[in-house]
Amino acid sequence: MRSRLSILLLLAVPLVVVAKVHEHRLDNGLRIIVKEDHRAPIVASQIWYRVGSSYEPVGVTGVSHVLEHMMFKGTEKLAPGEFSRIIAANGGRENAFTSRDYTAYHQMLARDRLEVAFELEADRMRNLLLPADEFAKEVQVVMEERRLRTEDKPASLTYEQLSAVAYRSLPYGNPVIGWMADLENMEVDDLKHWYNLYYAPNNATLVVVGDVVPAEVVALAERHFGPLKAEPVPRQKPLREPRQRGVTRVTVRAPATEP
Repeated sequence: MRSRLSILLLLAVPLVVVAKVHEHRLDNGLRIIVKEDHRAPIVASQIWYRVGSSYEPVGVTGVSHVLEHMMFKGTEKLAPGEFSRIIAANGGRENAFTSRDYTAYHQMLARDRLEVAFELEADRMRNLLLPADEFAKEVQVVMEERRLRTEDKPASLTYEQLSAVAYRSLPYGNPVIGWMADLENMEVDDLKHWYNLYYAPNNATLVVVGDVVPAEVVALAERHFGPLKAEPVPRQKPLREPRQRGVTRVTVRAPATEP
């Protein structure tokens, strides 16, 4: 009786089917990851570049994040802000973020608008203009973002200082947004150098999840990203923090309101 009951309970539990993840690599090195999800007629498209704040040398911290902002400021084909306007006109949403090890750009669109995202991303992967006037405005935006999120918040400021002393050697002690002194001294040529070093198909991963057919996604990616040439990308050596041999303390003093 007990065995029959167990079988009935198993039959009553809905089976969760995990969709297979399909992987492909174009001849130029672009890695493609596709996962089908047919619950709704939408698709999420992301492009991940293997570069973030941990790649940044002393003196240019924050360059990955500022470049992320500038990726929306125009290419040889598109005017500043036109990328976002095109996505919105097609009923989609888009955004981007920078982390310590990656910089990612993502869009959510109806399934029949995926090609729009591919065309736009392939264009700015190698054709970004980085106009000096747009950079001058955008670096001010980033500095204000730093003031609001870090310097005007004692808890955030304390965490930043804690990270800075926790890592004696590794660049993980630097804030993703960059130190204010580096942002103040940053030049548009710093961004051009960073963009030319790391923004290439062989340093990127394209991730697509949604109501799609993997073979069709690969064909679409081949059409738009395939013509882009692979570029020499600096090899990131494995990083290791030296052993720390004592207690480190940091005291942060900043204006604060008592609760």
